[in-house]
Amino acid sequence: MTAASAGQVPPAGQVPPAERLARFRQCVTAEDYFQALDVPFDPKVVAVNRLHILRHFSRAVARTDAGNPAPPERLAAYRAALVASYEAFTTGTALDHRLFKVLADRAPQAFVAVDTVTVEAEKRA
Repeated sequence: MTAASAGQVPPAGQVPPAERLARFRQCVTAEDYFQALDVPFDPKVVAVNRLHILRHFSRAVARTDAGNPAPPERLAAYRAALVASYEAFTTGTALDHRLFKVLADRAPQAFVAVDTVTVEAEKRA
């Protein structure tokens, strides 16, 4: 009895790229994407940063899709993008990346008070 016939999903490396892409397109949750692309993850990190990881990842997927690579290269790019998206939120926070408008609008504004500006006269030879 094979793994597939026993109801188990075979390892990603044993599934043809076209079938892996079809599975990828059926993903619904962040965990689905991690499993489809065979990327290890900490469920606690995903639980806290799910939307941010998916937003970061979706932008990378769109850039990849624009180049229209062949299925094996596309899958490799998707996997690399998911790893990068996940790592972005294991080393930084949502405030560091500001992917959503509500956070981007709260970005610190550069403000220089006029009374703190000094002007030096230019020396002429």
